[in-house]
Amino acid sequence: MGEGDRATQSSSGESGPSGSSFSTETVYLSPPARPDPQPGSELQDKIRDFGYSTHGNQNSLSLLRTAELYGGREASLVGPTVTSQPSFQPDADRKYKELVRQLPSKACIDILAQTFFSGINWQYDLLDEVLFQERLEAWGNISYSDLQVSFGRLAQETLVFPALLFQILAHALLFHSPYDETINSLITMSGMTFHDLGAEYSDTGAQLLALLGKNNIKIATVQAGLLRASFLKSSGKVVEAWHTLGTTIRDAQEIGLHTGRIISEQPPVLTGDERYNASLVGHKIWVILHIWDIHMAVVLGRPIATDLQIHRFSHTIEDETRRQNLFSHWQSKTDVPRPFDIIIAGYTVAYQYFKDIHKMEIDGSDSQDYPTVERIHAAINTNIHSLPSWCRLQNPDTRFDQLNGCQWLPAAREGLSSLIHLVVLTLHRPFIFSSANSRIEAVKSGVSILQAQERLFQRSEPHQRKVFNPVYAFFDAIVLILAVCLVFPNEDLETREESIIVVEEGIQRLEIIGQSNSMAKSAHGVVYSLYHRLKLRPSFSETEDTRAFFNNVNWTPLNSNGYNSNGAPPDFSLDVVSPPRPTHDLFFDHISTQIPLMNAPDHLPVDLPTVNFTENWKFEGTFSDASFWDMMNEFEH
Repeated sequence: MGEGDRATQSSSGESGPSGSSFSTETVYLSPPARPDPQPGSELQDKIRDFGYSTHGNQNSLSLLRTAELYGGREASLVGPTVTSQPSFQPDADRKYKELVRQLPSKACIDILAQTFFSGINWQYDLLDEVLFQERLEAWGNISYSDLQVSFGRLAQETLVFPALLFQILAHALLFHSPYDETINSLITMSGMTFHDLGAEYSDTGAQLLALLGKNNIKIATVQAGLLRASFLKSSGKVVEAWHTLGTTIRDAQEIGLHTGRIISEQPPVLTGDERYNASLVGHKIWVILHIWDIHMAVVLGRPIATDLQIHRFSHTIEDETRRQNLFSHWQSKTDVPRPFDIIIAGYTVAYQYFKDIHKMEIDGSDSQDYPTVERIHAAINTNIHSLPSWCRLQNPDTRFDQLNGCQWLPAAREGLSSLIHLVVLTLHRPFIFSSANSRIEAVKSGVSILQAQERLFQRSEPHQRKVFNPVYAFFDAIVLILAVCLVFPNEDLETREESIIVVEEGIQRLEIIGQSNSMAKSAHGVVYSLYHRLKLRPSFSETEDTRAFFNNVNWTPLNSNGYNSNGAPPDFSLDVVSPPRPTHDLFFDHISTQIPLMNAPDHLPVDLPTVNFTENWKFEGTFSDASFWDMMNEFEH
């Protein structure tokens, strides 16, 4: 259950060390009627069904609330106020019971929960492990008879917990060792894997959220939705992940997370510390949702649905000490770092500029935008120097890495480096065909991304290398580097030799992931085809040293029948060619080649010149005639 939700509370009302108070022996049903007027009346519920916001002050629901509060009970439009139970479909009881019965045994849940909190939760810092365990224990105390009476009598915080739990288990199964015999009993069919089971669990969690509807959204609803989007993204289902993210953003807005003030937490009444803890969870979630939103908007070419003015948003936390502890703690050079610190550090240094990059791309990037590019690039370089030593991109201070609770830090540092450089890459990407400086900076960033991803890959276990996540960074960086090398062969980029080395390593990684994921296989085929074009040039042969090849600025075309030195037709103008947006092109334009997935050796270069170059190497998809991919198809082979 989410940190901010409270399904149970101790009779004493005293808070424990974590600032929360629970009784794991009590399961709250829907709260009783209250004597005082509440904004949750039946008529308000009906108006809310029409789509009015519950936190706005300029709509009909707000006027009704004001009339009820100041008109007294006698003037209330609905008579005595009650807190209405959410309405469900007639067969919801049966469906809910069928779905929650798919949860594994407590022993298996405990094992997988440990995997999640030790190796996954730090990526978004969405859940507090102590509070989760209290929620889990409370859920375990629900009896069979409680569900038999009517699941709708359970508090919404309790009802939504299994949806969140299924997503946690699904994530854990992506990374858990397949050789752990203690949970092998979960595999019930021949040929089934933990990844398959994880997909089933995630689907079940999504079905639970759909069953519960939108009448009484809780923080755990948003947490479960975000983890569902994360699972889809980790499985290579990017379009589905984007749609799920959009739904989750709307759920978060419905309970006011974008305002910094949670409005959905109903009885049991939260204590001061509990409300503060719930508020901080809400702040974290909205920051993470915003980063996801602007990141996917740039990478996928989708619209932005959120907004965040970090300074103003942070000041919705009135207590200065608590505000600084959440939003400024990352600047400390001596305090032990926390996962959310590195998220805020990345946003402050670079992620915030995704919104500006997106606007430039939507408006149509041209030379008039280049001063903005230079300004943002300079700002990121300046901001990088403000990073504390423990998360420096180069030569970081590693003294915290081995501390108990900081084992996540080395991987998080590589992720920070990769995403900061992705911001720089996407900043310069629209100008790689028009500005030599942008080509240099974009390729440098691409190399840095691939180096960080290679270090992450080396840190992972073999069974974890089936997860799709690294494909996004590998694919974008490799395509951009190869595009620059192919279209501008005569430019002596400083990092050209280094670029090809990391590209070859990246292609190997995509080949490994592609053996268990169809979209990764497609991505591998695309970059393999580009790399094939590069290696087919006469001056790039297996017998030559890479350095000698790249020092030769006079590349020779495959023939001299009137083609340019880069192999393009003489009338082909780069002014009308749009730069590649690899992830968008892969998932929305369906870029692919017909070449089979080759079992490349563990070390490249592969003997590509011995492979027949046929029409199968051409790119297919729904791209336009002005796209980079069409230009590649027009190149002489």
